[in-house]
Amino acid sequence: MNNKIWGIILAAGFSRRMGTAKLLLPFKSKSILGHVIEHGLNSGLSGISVVVNPDIPDLLTEAMVPGIQKVILNEKASEGMSSSIKLGLLSLPSDTTAALFLLGDMPLITTREIDRVIQDYSKHTELPLIVQSSYKNQKGHPVLFDRRLFSELHLVDGDEGGKSIIKKYEHQVYYSKMEINLTPDIDTQTDYQELLREEVS
Repeated sequence: MNNKIWGIILAAGFSRRMGTAKLLLPFKSKSILGHVIEHGLNSGLSGISVVVNPDIPDLLTEAMVPGIQKVILNEKASEGMSSSIKLGLLSLPSDTTAALFLLGDMPLITTREIDRVIQDYSKHTELPLIVQSSYKNQKGHPVLFDRRLFSELHLVDGDEGGKSIIKKYEHQVYYSKMEINLTPDIDTQTDYQELLREEVS
């Protein structure tokens, strides 16, 4: 059976600490979000939904590119990441086997890391509940949840994301080992300046 793994890009965040729409900041001739979308489109994902914050109008334009199946406006973005997770799950086709979550502010996660998670999920005869990326023993994104956990993901609140679900099923998590250092998200001006250093390195 071919697994249908759908990608959900969570792109509804606004960095209060940066005071700007961080996902639209430029990096290597694209926006930060543009890189995440490109990596997703070049991967083995069956389809991609992008959840955006309608209070940042240009995000909608940035997300509506050829190849993206669904762009969803999160009117409750202020309620935290969980609200985007729930909307993303509601957008999935009924025959989806698993959902892989990508953060819109992590442009250095490439197609290679996404495909590694997909491959590590699909290679099992008995599919794991969760596949989480591991960067030299540091846990990170992307994270994949099997459809058996969708109902529990609908119950998460606030900005916790899927952390409580991962903790609950920690003995059933398969760790997808990456060969690079942990990739940080872009949350502060310092993070962004570090990212720009990658541009010239």
